Amino acid sequence: MIEAKQRTVADIAAMFAAEDPAFNYFHAELFSCNPPEPQKFSEFISALRIKRGAFPNSHPATVIVGNLAACVPLQSKQVMAVIEGQLRIFSQLSELKLPECEYLAVISPIDKTDAGTSYGRGIESINFLRSLIALGFGKLPFYTWVADFDFDAKGVLALPGELIRMPMYGDLFRIVDVALTNEITERLAAQQVDYRNRLQRACTFFDLALDQKDEAFRFSSYWIALEIIVGGKSDAIRSKLSAAYGQKNKSFANENLFFKEIERIRNDLIHKGAFGMLTSYQERLMQLYFWDIVIHQIGLKPRRLALLLARSGLGSVLNRDSI
Repeated sequence: MIEAKQRTVADIAAMFAAEDPAFNYFHAELFSCNPPEPQKFSEFISALRIKRGAFPNSHPATVIVGNLAACVPLQSKQVMAVIEGQLRIFSQLSELKLPECEYLAVISPIDKTDAGTSYGRGIESINFLRSLIALGFGKLPFYTWVADFDFDAKGVLALPGELIRMPMYGDLFRIVDVALTNEITERLAAQQVDYRNRLQRACTFFDLALDQKDEAFRFSSYWIALEIIVGGKSDAIRSKLSAAYGQKNKSFANENLFFKEIERIRNDLIHKGAFGMLTSYQERLMQLYFWDIVIHQIGLKPRRLALLLARSGLGSVLNRDSI
């Protein structure tokens, strides 16, 4: 189900419907397409034959290559802000004029009902198809992401709204302590170059986590920051975190700071490729682990930041951020 010929989205919808009439709504991801020999790439795509059963989830996807600038005439942007004490989300829709050039779109059916739209299987199939094409051409056929769009069986386009996670329990836990922040910065100014460089590298990944929309990658970025700052892996983090509380027994972090749970998320992700969700509580814990350890490393008295969160009562809603 792969074509290099330029088609309208209505043509693509008809192609999927011919295979299964239940396919009547679709998701597409649009990319710049920069293979060094475009003709060979088009011939390669045209020659491929991938049956529905070859997809790991038995759900189909297809690729089209061509001037697809007209497929996305609009763009949307959501901004969250506090106005007069109320949290609001503003949406802005504006015209989008993409350059007239070659694009690559990966398209898969998705499930749309009155209750909402489920992208799960469609996104999985798109991920597989991009990975398969990368075997031969690497990243160049989809070098930069351009836009996502949805369309129905008649080719009517829709722009999926940007995903915004509303602030939850853990996000609301604050450490409003200007004196502590000033102490940290003053002590950091006296640190050796090696430590300052290590902290900088760790903060680069901490910063990536703050902006990362994909929760698995967000978790991974926080975890990498922790590994950098302690100079080791899981057990080193556990030991350094416990030491930050004056505890020689590294099990302290497991028993009091939920570290075993965070470590389990890491093991499931790295070794099994399994990831459920990162709750706001777990994310806030990882942020406070980091600064508990830094505070200990630069010789300040412990502030027990992660323990404050663990004892705040927010732990009773752990893994129930959707309530």
